Amino acid sequence: MTKQVESKESNFYTASSEKKKINIQNIIFPKLDICTVEELFFRGDDGVLFDYQNRTLGIKKDTVVSFNTYFNGFFANKWKSYTSITNIGVCLSLQGSFNIHIYSVDSFVQSRTIVMQKTVKNAHFDSPIVLENFDIYPYNGMIYIEVQALSNNCQMEGGFFYSYVQEIKDIRLGIVICTYKRETYVRKNIDLLEKNLLSRDEYRDKLKIFVIDNGKTLSSFDNPLIEIIPNKNAGGSGGFARGMIEVANHHRGFSHILLMDDDVLFDPEVILRLSNFLSVINQDDICVGGDMLRLDKKHIQHERGGYWNKLRGCTPVKYNLDLTVLENILFNEIEEYCEYNAWWLYCFPVDSIKKIGLPYPFFIRLDDVEFSKRINNKIIALNGICVWHEQFENKQSPVTEYYNIRNGLIFNSLYYEKNASIFSHLSWFLLPTIRHLFCYRYETAEYVLQAASDFLCGPENLFSQNPQQNHSKLSLCAEKTRRNKNGVSPFIMKKYMESINENENLLHRIWRVFTLNGHILPRSFFWDDRNLTDKGYKVVSSYGSKPLNVFRAKTIIYYNIETQESFAVQFSRTRFFRILFHSIYLGILMLLKYGRLAKLYKTTLGKFTSQSFWEEYLELKKQF
Repeated sequence: MTKQVESKESNFYTASSEKKKINIQNIIFPKLDICTVEELFFRGDDGVLFDYQNRTLGIKKDTVVSFNTYFNGFFANKWKSYTSITNIGVCLSLQGSFNIHIYSVDSFVQSRTIVMQKTVKNAHFDSPIVLENFDIYPYNGMIYIEVQALSNNCQMEGGFFYSYVQEIKDIRLGIVICTYKRETYVRKNIDLLEKNLLSRDEYRDKLKIFVIDNGKTLSSFDNPLIEIIPNKNAGGSGGFARGMIEVANHHRGFSHILLMDDDVLFDPEVILRLSNFLSVINQDDICVGGDMLRLDKKHIQHERGGYWNKLRGCTPVKYNLDLTVLENILFNEIEEYCEYNAWWLYCFPVDSIKKIGLPYPFFIRLDDVEFSKRINNKIIALNGICVWHEQFENKQSPVTEYYNIRNGLIFNSLYYEKNASIFSHLSWFLLPTIRHLFCYRYETAEYVLQAASDFLCGPENLFSQNPQQNHSKLSLCAEKTRRNKNGVSPFIMKKYMESINENENLLHRIWRVFTLNGHILPRSFFWDDRNLTDKGYKVVSSYGSKPLNVFRAKTIIYYNIETQESFAVQFSRTRFFRILFHSIYLGILMLLKYGRLAKLYKTTLGKFTSQSFWEEYLELKKQF
């Protein structure tokens, strides 16, 4: 956050006129402990130097600094469409002489238009430079600031966009963070919020943090605005359901619930921008979702929400965008069809719980997708409202595959039972089974079939089980990446790259598939694997591998090159056919029982998303 300009302006105050002044978006700079990709915040050449210690931007004479960036551009279309904002102004904290321009750049043709220009001489930090508010309706795309230093030793501390509005809604955020034995992550994020938000008087009545501790390992914080709530481990679904119950029943009367994962990284400005946006919205049922940026490549966006494909599952929107590129920043603000936003950052009105209930008891995976589908509210995403999160391929295991398959079957039965053939429902678990079998990942294939089998038990039997005990049993899997005890994995880069670049012609593919990826070939057709250098010993990527990569090999090392973790699998004809025959048996059962089960899942949806169910499921009455 900027130092002087922000501290002088609270979130909003009543001006002398009938309208009220609101700070809608601070200009922010990179932080060493959050993100140092400077192109996400400002653009400049060698004449620009940001001082991380003093939080000031040093600008040499004749150097231009532009704020047409992901975090500091003002994106007019969303504010015009979904809020009462009709005008904006700019306040800057500068020292030195500057030529200041405000530009508008269109989302499509990217033509730049000058909105306002001002020259200031001998500015000082204690006298902020104000560019009076102007009408934003003529402008689409991004409105941004550009400053040119006219003297040496020029500096900038920050600034903000503001507006005058007739009404400011009373937004009270109940922030719910669900965690399971991730004390380091939680304490870091709580410290950020406590230092930057909870310590400021204007937000004491606007925010409260509810940390749902599924692991029951966190100690309390010495702050009445932070509440640690021990909870039975019913996964993220149970943790967030408990948080929703606590916020909805709280005496402070919260207007919105903000759900956040425990292992995300974020700038506290995100919470301010979210609150500011909600305080001027023109539709009460709007939900706001945060972009997910990659933790390892902080300028790359993983997704901006997504939609469900009944055959392929979750389909991300705006996937893999480099947000330092201007064209991508503008494209990111073009609205696309979006059905859900994940709970790394998702905000919705508290009243929605009364209308549609609580999350479905999925434990993990797809609870956020199903809840968004059921709430059926417009989801808004804004550049600059985001979190950084670890890539999901680093979390893949037989356990996550189990929940993806089981919960996907339930989700499709709830919402796509009539819009898809029975064969599409069969393919949901049979195709992954075949793929895992072809890749020698027999245990993962067994987990897929266990997911299908549990779905076939029906909702009453499935959710009568103890979720924590069931998850503990699932977690005893071997096919998940881990570091070797001696710290060294049997990794050979040459073999890894060979598998990445491996291709085949049509004739070879037909032969490979016809032989069930080698499972009906005689042993003599397989390469030797007695040494690491033998051709029958392969090193394959743990994410995105192909059946071709393992064909005619005996031993496979699945390796995650980012985490340097691995696991080994071996060819087994016996396991292959045992699992294959079991999948055929379950396929027949699915054909016979799916129609009745789909109706049962639908008719019991209200029961399993009710507060009374969750109170019993989480054993809340025993606690009181």
